Amino acid sequence: MRRLQFDFQRKPAPSAAGWLLLVAGLAALAGLGQEQAKVDAQKDAHALRIAHLQAPGGAVALAGNQPDDKSVIAARKLLDGARLPWDTLFTALETAEGQDVALIAIAPDAQRRQVKIHAEARNLDAMLAFQRQLQQNPALAQVVLLDHTVMKDMPFKPVRFHILAQWGVQSANP
Repeated sequence: MRRLQFDFQRKPAPSAAGWLLLVAGLAALAGLGQEQAKVDAQKDAHALRIAHLQAPGGAVALAGNQPDDKSVIAARKLLDGARLPWDTLFTALETAEGQDVALIAIAPDAQRRQVKIHAEARNLDAMLAFQRQLQQNPALAQVVLLDHTVMKDMPFKPVRFHILAQWGVQSANP
């Protein structure tokens, strides 16, 4: 019988697949390094731009130098929208909402400081009561009923209506 010999310390010879895998890994690492350098450069450019915008008078100077820069315009719109008193709008709508009125959509316009409310009421009296409640709320001004439609083809004939109100401005109701 032949004797078995186990050699646990012998290192296998590197294969061609192993060398290819090593080269592919190094190439991928180099590509990731280049992408990271690009991202770092973009991050530095954005940090510089933010520093200019946050400096006193920097936003005016930057906007004056680049009037067609869409990112600055979009950032200003976003900041204007964030400064609005959203909680007062939602509180006003929650307090005015009754069992006979269902809100369908709310479309705020931050630039005009207006909110358009699409709703549906069980009847005309519920619609007018909802409008009166909104008019009495100090968070909203100039609450106007734009239009209404009685849905004759639906059961119970509900009323769909649109209300436009000033919001986020400090003015008294007439």
